[in-house]
Amino acid sequence: MAQPTQTETSATPEGAADLPLAEIAYSRIKGDIISCRLTPGQKVTERGLVTSLGMSMASVRNAMTRLDQEGLLITQPRKGSVVAPLTLHSVGKLFDFWALLAPEIARTGIPSLTDGQLAEVTKVGARLNAEVVPGNDRATRDNLVAAIDAALQIFTLIAEASDNPYLLASHHRINGELSRVWRLVIESEFAELGGRVSALTDVVRFIEKRDAQSAVDFLGPHIEASRRRVLDALARWPSVSMSEIRVGAQLSG
Repeated sequence: MAQPTQTETSATPEGAADLPLAEIAYSRIKGDIISCRLTPGQKVTERGLVTSLGMSMASVRNAMTRLDQEGLLITQPRKGSVVAPLTLHSVGKLFDFWALLAPEIARTGIPSLTDGQLAEVTKVGARLNAEVVPGNDRATRDNLVAAIDAALQIFTLIAEASDNPYLLASHHRINGELSRVWRLVIESEFAELGGRVSALTDVVRFIEKRDAQSAVDFLGPHIEASRRRVLDALARWPSVSMSEIRVGAQLSG
């Protein structure tokens, strides 16, 4: 399956007219990284982004600084910036951390959900369930991407309910990276992933019952199985293979 093009840029986020220009630049560049329109390991420059986005140097520079802090860009003095490479090692470590973080978010956040937050989880959960449909076409891929976004939104709601700023900050820190990884996997073999995504509806049922322990017990094996599937899929993805080669060459040099 063809990779996303590197020249295509994302649309301006909904409601962008109400946002500061630096926030709009941040949202658009981050969206291009997560969707892999800017591919892992691709070099980016302030001037190039100013041209493609039609925004000021100050707004782009502010956005790039934030994305560097989030780990989605890597900036080196006098060498410029690249989109953070994805290697099998880095993705494995990402899932190792998610296997620690997600159960803790569930353990502390689910019992603390307000009625309003629980209603929002139920609403997003219904959207997640609706997006997982049988099929083997481009629409199915888009549905799975939407389902992954919905699942991550549910964890954001639970992390907010935990009232633990460190859990919430950690979740925000890896949210974009998880989304980027899943989009690459869905792009490569979306027809095989419906079961992994639809299984998350079980978590929604546990949340609706405020059954934190069942959610915790479910998440460990689910994340481990997802980790194996993701690493197997990404091992065959060209951008990841090239990132692996580049990083290996840098380390050996």
